[in-house]
Amino acid sequence: MRIFILLLVRYTCAFQAGALVEEEPKMPLFDKTTLNITAVAGETAILPCSVERKGDEHKIIWLNPRKTLISREDSRFIDDSRISVERPKVRDWNLMIREVRYNDSGEYMCQINTKPHVEIKRINLFVKVPPEILEYWTSTEIEVIEGTTVDLMCNATGVPIPVVTWYKQSNLLKGADQNDGGEESTLIGEVLILHNISRYCDGIYECNAENGVLPMATRKFEVTVLFPPEVDVPTKRIGQSIGKETILQCKVSASPQESIVWTKNGSALPQKYKYWTQLYDEGHHEKTLNLNIIDIDKDDFGYYTCEASNTLGRDSETMILYEYKIITQPRPRITTPPWRPSPRTSQDYDPNIITPHYYPGSRGQVGSVYYNYNSVAVSSWTNCDGVLIVTFVFVCFINQFSMG
Repeated sequence: MRIFILLLVRYTCAFQAGALVEEEPKMPLFDKTTLNITAVAGETAILPCSVERKGDEHKIIWLNPRKTLISREDSRFIDDSRISVERPKVRDWNLMIREVRYNDSGEYMCQINTKPHVEIKRINLFVKVPPEILEYWTSTEIEVIEGTTVDLMCNATGVPIPVVTWYKQSNLLKGADQNDGGEESTLIGEVLILHNISRYCDGIYECNAENGVLPMATRKFEVTVLFPPEVDVPTKRIGQSIGKETILQCKVSASPQESIVWTKNGSALPQKYKYWTQLYDEGHHEKTLNLNIIDIDKDDFGYYTCEASNTLGRDSETMILYEYKIITQPRPRITTPPWRPSPRTSQDYDPNIITPHYYPGSRGQVGSVYYNYNSVAVSSWTNCDGVLIVTFVFVCFINQFSMG
């Protein structure tokens, strides 16, 4: 009997000890640290939630920022196929949001129903949105009359709020105001105002919206400034000879460029081979129209007018083409006075010196000298192109004697 009582007491103690163990089960290990998660719109956001020793009696639920039940365990309770509970590991109960949107931002809660109170892990989701420019505010092709005011609007959205910077044909626009450093400030803002716009202000304007989230948003505006024609004839008078050819030049600034013509004496030029024009594009708003006239005759001389017109007005300039006569003069006649050496007498004669002179009775014979009617005469010519030429002339004279 004593042995039976001892066994009964032993089993009773063991049963009570087991009962005590079952009454104190192990509690789940739940990370309750608050997290901040940042995601870009359109990408996938993962909100982590991890539990150790969860057990079957504890349940995991997810609540969205509006306190709506998203899921219980791994079952989804909302009609949004973008959202699901993913479990890459046994302890993980992560909430995955695909193609996340800005309105998905807010505080999410992962809860486990432990006793005596519910354990909560809070996760703040921040969704960044790339900049976007609203297209319906302003047209991208703008025509404006010179001297008026133009407003270019670049209304941009995004998270965080984007900064809008203005450029003109890839050059950063700067304003007249100056910052503390004394430099011109950059034109920043959603609206660009062009006061008293001139023809030199037209072109391509570009606004860039940036908020640190790629891609950057860009929009271009093509601004065309309209103004009436302005005609300039560089040369007001041109002279040319008959049978020659010439070119008359006319420069026109206008927007739009519609009509440029040459007229003569107020009438249209006849359609002849001798009149033909060439149009050159000299840059934005400027053109040159040349009138070529070949084989000029008397009918081609007169007043020529360059006329330009568009929807805003017209302008003209006139020039004159006149006959240029070439005056030919006879070639000048070059004369050299005759060389007349001083005569010498026979007493001055020196046989070692050749001195040409005229004989008083024979002045037509240049360079001859007669000495006492001898039969020899000497003639000398000096310095012909730097060469001294001496000629000896032998002359025989027959003295006529009267025969007695």
